[in-house]
Amino acid sequence: MNALKRTQRWVWLFRYQPLTIRLLAVAAGLLTMAAAFAAPAEADNPDDNFIDALNHAGIDFGEPGNAMSVGQAICPMLAQPGGNFATIASSVAGRGMSPRMAGMFTTIAIQTYCPEEMANIASGNLSAAVPGMPGMPGQIPGMPGQMPGIAGQIPGVTRQLPQMAGQLPGF
Repeated sequence: MNALKRTQRWVWLFRYQPLTIRLLAVAAGLLTMAAAFAAPAEADNPDDNFIDALNHAGIDFGEPGNAMSVGQAICPMLAQPGGNFATIASSVAGRGMSPRMAGMFTTIAIQTYCPEEMANIASGNLSAAVPGMPGMPGQIPGMPGQMPGIAGQIPGVTRQLPQMAGQLPGF
């Protein structure tokens, strides 16, 4: 009996509410029911995302399985000492793609399969993105002759411009 009185009270309160409040309440109820009966969402598959991105970019990649294996191999190549974008893109171009398409393929592969590398590059943390260089500020990978923490050095130039920071006298 108590439940019946409570239900009647809620109906009476709901009946005398403005139309917008009633519509909002119905919409909230429908959304709640839809969320309760919705199918669980599956995690995105990076391989499917990679193939979709290649298709949207207009890159002809041949067999999807081969493209996925090449794309997955890019992260370990990037992590190797001396591994850089240009080297990887040229190795992809050696598989029959134009250099422009190989660059786009490599970019999409890095974005899809190496999100941690993208985060490191975007934040300016090149020591994490380039292995073998931790804690050595001021270095540019692949350029010999630099001293850590000393700005303004140009490798291979014996006479530096005057008033540039970091030059040693007599060089």
